Amino acid sequence: MTAIGTLAIPAAPASHVLGRKLDSIPFSVYHVVLIVVLGFVGFIEGYDLALSGSLLVLAKTPLHLTPDEVRWLAVGPTFVVVLGGFAAAAMSDRVSRLTVMQIGVILSTLCTLLILLAQNFEQLLILRLITGIGLGFTISAPFPIAAELMPAQHRRTYGAIYEVMLAAAFTLLPFVAFVLADHPSGFRLVGLPGGVTLFVAPVLVYFLIPESPRWLLRRGRPQAAVDAVNLIIKRCGGRVAPLSVSDLGVERGTANDELPPFIALFRPGQLRWTAVGILCGLCGGTAYYLIAICCAEAVRRPPSMP
Repeated sequence: MTAIGTLAIPAAPASHVLGRKLDSIPFSVYHVVLIVVLGFVGFIEGYDLALSGSLLVLAKTPLHLTPDEVRWLAVGPTFVVVLGGFAAAAMSDRVSRLTVMQIGVILSTLCTLLILLAQNFEQLLILRLITGIGLGFTISAPFPIAAELMPAQHRRTYGAIYEVMLAAAFTLLPFVAFVLADHPSGFRLVGLPGGVTLFVAPVLVYFLIPESPRWLLRRGRPQAAVDAVNLIIKRCGGRVAPLSVSDLGVERGTANDELPPFIALFRPGQLRWTAVGILCGLCGGTAYYLIAICCAEAVRRPPSMP
């Protein structure tokens, strides 16, 4: 008889092992905590993002805004949000998305709170530009963070809840602006609901959101990655067996865990999803800008102005 060799099945990359372990954790109260904390981050960032439109109306008389100043206040912060998003994308795989999000939350909420002290257009514009950088760091970070930490079957639920939290912020802001419309310092007070969260949101993120196990693994820290997974297992009630470094495989390392190049977004099989995402972002961003900025500017202008 001749010996029949067995086919060697390549071992799964270590990051896949981490992902399967995270997906095997049953849904628990801790996952609800993750949804609430990341949704809360989305709420306050949505509030700070939509603030420019209300500021155009409320700051017109107290600061005697000129047309050029209105143009800068309307366009500048939104443009900087885009720049902040690109900067965050370049940084996130080096310093982790969680750190980038934490920096963004602190920057945006601090500058929104400091609007209380703004005395002129220049101060208000500088605060809004720095806020834009923070928003660029933060606004998209909760999605990939939750995609890693949530069980696969609940990621769409999280996405829906996050979008509802953003919509709630966009809905609350006009009511706050309406209440403060006749107040001489209304433009300073309208940011308070977003600004005071400076003392809450960073604390919640620091203590309740764990570092990305995959990021730790890519940085050559397998023990820290395993510890992060086991911390999540513990917080979820310990209903699955803990992970160990040996489970990742001695020879696996992180060579197969490199992120694909940016151009992979435009390759066959992925191109249509990239196109859908870009089109949805363009439509959503345009709709937001028309409602939050252009409508506010139309209300601000006297009927005699073109």
